[in-house]
Amino acid sequence: MTRLLFAAMLLASAAALTPAPAHAGDDNTSMPKTLVIGYDEEGKIDASAEACRVFVTEVVEWEKAEMEQAVRDVCAVRQKHLDAYAAFQAAYGKFRSTMQEQTRFDGGKAATSLAGLVKSCIEMKWALSTGGHNIGIDMVPNTIDAECLDKGRAILVEETNRLNIDMPQPKAGN
Repeated sequence: MTRLLFAAMLLASAAALTPAPAHAGDDNTSMPKTLVIGYDEEGKIDASAEACRVFVTEVVEWEKAEMEQAVRDVCAVRQKHLDAYAAFQAAYGKFRSTMQEQTRFDGGKAATSLAGLVKSCIEMKWALSTGGHNIGIDMVPNTIDAECLDKGRAILVEETNRLNIDMPQPKAGN
């Protein structure tokens, strides 16, 4: 009886220590509501005219018309970054919702990998950049971030569409 009890405890311990398969489905709950990518100034961009004006006046001393154009240019690029971030997060939300209905895939790993992909894109493009000068020191990183967020959003849309095709569709009349 003691041997049988010991064997049962040993089997139970082994089962508890055995990792779950990579695609167990439970990992979808580990997908965060907002995907944090981890790049500089993520979610902290201020595209207000006041913030753009403060930056421009700290960096350059040009004629008034040129200064006004610089403020508009900086604000436009910052807004593009903000729009790309919002579009990325919206696409991620749809992807996350679709993944919640899946049990075959590892949504947590997919989210982590996507964040790494976007961050790597930003780092690669930054490595190939001079960083800009004058107002470009603000515009270049915002442009790079927006471009990589757009690439990430495109991947999310494509994968969400693929997953939705793979999901069972309601039958007519249901």
